[in-house]
Amino acid sequence: MKPLRVTYIASCIAFAISSHGAQAEASDENSETIYRLDNITVTSQVEEQQDPLTMTQSVNAISRETIQNLSPTNVPNALQIIPNVDVQGGPSSSNQNITIRGLPQSHAYVVIDGIYQSNYATKRGSWYLNPNLVNNIRVTAGPSSGAAAGKISINTISALDLLGVDESFGAKIDLGYRSNNAQQDSGLTLFGKTGATDYLVSGNYMDKDPYEVGGGGSYYKTAGRQKSGLFKLGHQFSTDQRLQFTLNLDDTHGHQVRNDIGYRNEQYTGASLVWEDNGSNNPYLNLNTSVYFNGVNSYSAEQGRSSEGIQDIKDNSVGFVVSNDSIFSFAAVDTLLHFGVSGHFTDHDGLIYEKDDETGDITDDSATDEATTSSRKLAGWVNYQLPITESLELIPGLRYDQFYIESANAIDADGQPLLRDGRTESRLSKSINLNYYLSDDITLFASYAEALNAPQNGELFTSGRGFKPNPYLKSERADNKEVGVVWDTQDLFSEQDSLTTRVNIFRNDIKDYIGTAYTDNDNYPDGVKVNIGEARLEGFEFVSSYSLNDWNMSLSYGQTRGTDMTTGWYLADIPSDKFNLNLDTKINDSVLIGARAVYALTHDKVPTKQLGENGIIEDIPAAGFDAWFTMDLYASYSPDSINGLTTKLSITNLFDESYAHKMDFDRDGTETPANEYYEEGRSINLQLSYQF
Repeated sequence: MKPLRVTYIASCIAFAISSHGAQAEASDENSETIYRLDNITVTSQVEEQQDPLTMTQSVNAISRETIQNLSPTNVPNALQIIPNVDVQGGPSSSNQNITIRGLPQSHAYVVIDGIYQSNYATKRGSWYLNPNLVNNIRVTAGPSSGAAAGKISINTISALDLLGVDESFGAKIDLGYRSNNAQQDSGLTLFGKTGATDYLVSGNYMDKDPYEVGGGGSYYKTAGRQKSGLFKLGHQFSTDQRLQFTLNLDDTHGHQVRNDIGYRNEQYTGASLVWEDNGSNNPYLNLNTSVYFNGVNSYSAEQGRSSEGIQDIKDNSVGFVVSNDSIFSFAAVDTLLHFGVSGHFTDHDGLIYEKDDETGDITDDSATDEATTSSRKLAGWVNYQLPITESLELIPGLRYDQFYIESANAIDADGQPLLRDGRTESRLSKSINLNYYLSDDITLFASYAEALNAPQNGELFTSGRGFKPNPYLKSERADNKEVGVVWDTQDLFSEQDSLTTRVNIFRNDIKDYIGTAYTDNDNYPDGVKVNIGEARLEGFEFVSSYSLNDWNMSLSYGQTRGTDMTTGWYLADIPSDKFNLNLDTKINDSVLIGARAVYALTHDKVPTKQLGENGIIEDIPAAGFDAWFTMDLYASYSPDSINGLTTKLSITNLFDESYAHKMDFDRDGTETPANEYYEEGRSINLQLSYQF
């Protein structure tokens, strides 16, 4: 089936946006057949080889080399090179999260080495991962894996990624320095392979001062330190069968968000056991299974007020995923059936108390400010890839999601108990994808996909002071429509060049969209989460990648518009329209140089009104921002005379641009000082890596 090649190549779009689409080849006689089914829930460390991918969604990937060239301060800053992905959460990297197509990270399915990350909170970050440990990242935008925004899949490094041919042991030393905030990074990684067993042990440490914003000025809350550890042990039982254990540890010390005073320590433990059986001699077997643990302990101490406040929050989850691909013959044509089940179980325990500085009295606010809860998410799914003709392919799918949550101690402002008996929501979601292979170079696609997006613990109950609980908040129901085209061609201007371009247009209608209302500013100045009826998110993405010999260029553009269909107001958290351009070339086998430019258009599609007390509509300052432009330069050098040594030098924000993703205001409506939320200014960054 020659047309299938087109969709696979189309997934390899853009530099980094160096999209590497996952593929799985049929094990029968037709070795060129490539199956593409969205793997709904990622479980495999070698996902990029085993996830059959449908191109009816926008998929972009970032390689380890790209991450190192970009010199990001954390994972969210690496992700924002993808169209319609933006950073939120303030200037401190430990508080930052992302949005995808205008939906906060709570709407996305995030998985690291098979571990579902469910510990998202609005006033705390959720990326307990050092970028130096990341091997690759892939982002699928649009409803996927039971999430309205999409899926983020991250794989960390393993021994198999670092060992060369015929090597059985190695070590890697990493050193880094960032001039803007005197950030120092250091890491040591040991890895090896004995027979069919491979292993890796890695430790990293980072310490940073407050960074300076473009044009000058710094804010003490952007300082911090991070200790990270990674352990992997894998065993290849046969060509098809592999078992891998991963343990990811992180200890981050930082500061509270802007309106809070004090420090915060967060410890993360993530562990997964993944079993893979590719079943090369059995067309009905391509099995991925995993069990995992995900634990976050967040300890905060607030000082400098009339009382001392302590927040000790533990969020522990266990889960499992089982999925399989089976190949069947239908009317003399091979088809693929993908199916699976998953379960995720979370215990959330909060302890919040205040000690009065004068009287010494202690007040326990746990039941109102950080309730103890138990929740579960269960899912089952099936997708079927069916070629209708030589040029037309149909992929229908069904997914069932169930969400349950209860609380042992939550009370409202009047002291009444909340959700002692729990509550349950569910949805049977439908999807259908059409791929039409117009020619060897052009593929047209269209899709419809539904998703149930359950409310987060911090939306149903209060996550820290300032938020009003709403335990009866309903789940969002997303219905996404998308059409697009992929053009992949070679030898366009020269016999050695290639061009891949993808354009997709989407509209995501969300019923019971979760927004914020400010109905009790005296007691809950941060508002309450409410269902606002229906919201519409629509836009498009353009990604193009061109290569000629040792030259590579990528260009992308993303635009999203979000509207509350009840009031006609713009939605918050919508990213600005941005162009991303990257150009790099190899001077020789030892030297690579490159440049990246970002141009964000004026961001004025933002809300200017909100729902206040007694149903009164209030005017609010527009949190948009003027157009801005940044440029980064980077280079890498691997001398032939010192095998294993790599030096990377980059200059980020070359022109010291003074900018922010959006304006920030205090609760009284006055603009926050720029140094408290503007982005990092110019920085010269050096990375040294020696592997032996």
